[in-house]
Amino acid sequence: MLSRVANLIFWTARYLERAENAARLLDVNAQLVLDLQSRQAADDPRSWEPLVYVCGGDELFHKLYGQEVTERTVVDFVLFNRQNPSSFLSCIAYARENARCIRDQLAGEVWEELNTFYLKLKEDDYSRYAQLGSSEYLSFLKGRIQLFYGVASSMIPRTQMWWFFELGRFMERADNTSRILDVKYYMLLPDNTSVGSALDMVQWASVLRSCSAFEAFRKSRRGQLTLERVVDYLVRDHFFPRSILFSLSEAGFALAQITAAAPHLADNAAARLIASLRDHLEKTVIKEAIADGLHEYLDDIQLRLGEIHAATQETFINYSSDTAKVLA
Repeated sequence: MLSRVANLIFWTARYLERAENAARLLDVNAQLVLDLQSRQAADDPRSWEPLVYVCGGDELFHKLYGQEVTERTVVDFVLFNRQNPSSFLSCIAYARENARCIRDQLAGEVWEELNTFYLKLKEDDYSRYAQLGSSEYLSFLKGRIQLFYGVASSMIPRTQMWWFFELGRFMERADNTSRILDVKYYMLLPDNTSVGSALDMVQWASVLRSCSAFEAFRKSRRGQLTLERVVDYLVRDHFFPRSILFSLSEAGFALAQITAAAPHLADNAAARLIASLRDHLEKTVIKEAIADGLHEYLDDIQLRLGEIHAATQETFINYSSDTAKVLA
């Protein structure tokens, strides 16, 4: 398989997952703002600036919008602004362009689904979001990406192309789940007495719902919604498809399928880093991680995921001529 094709399908998956995450981050923030409205105004910068920070775009945001941190500017930045390379619209545009470059290797239905979605989306702006309401509009965006995944899953043969798609999707998902948790970290409670209160539980329920995890959590982790229990579920659960540990396991499996035809590459740097991070998560005591700093813990996970990505690129995309002969 050509490295160019592998890179395009890998990034198509990452961009699609990143786009969905932008919608999920916005969804959880909008829900948390509603929960906090009795204590601070909806357009209080404290309600929306954390989202910009967690998305890693604070410098670009202030360059584009100055100090105007409101629901309108943040929604525009996260969803529609093409100058933001991580906005929902930018990610869908990048995914579509990558898919266009390998259109001859994709089933027609796969290309048509992505292309149609982009054409319907590209004219949308904040007024469309406001007209439908945050919940309905964001559900529409997430639903269309899930529809694409369904079409792709039923149409793409389980060759190396599919496994590079899965590798990109689950590596991005692991990073995304850590960022969704980070939003709650920055949406600070009014005071320490609120920990364990009805407000605290409502907020953690919003975080779970943003990951489509609320019902699964209640069925598998019966009991109160608390910081420790929710973080443990979204970080370390072996069975929930959006937990960080599950995503790493799926990424590792995809990587093993890619190297199945080249056994001597099975012990590549990316595989070792995935195994190391999985082992780290398995051994983590969440209560201690929270005590040491939840943000720092999540930030470390994000840095290690970045190292896995770099190793993947080095091994399979920017590889040597000897490796090329083996993978050809």
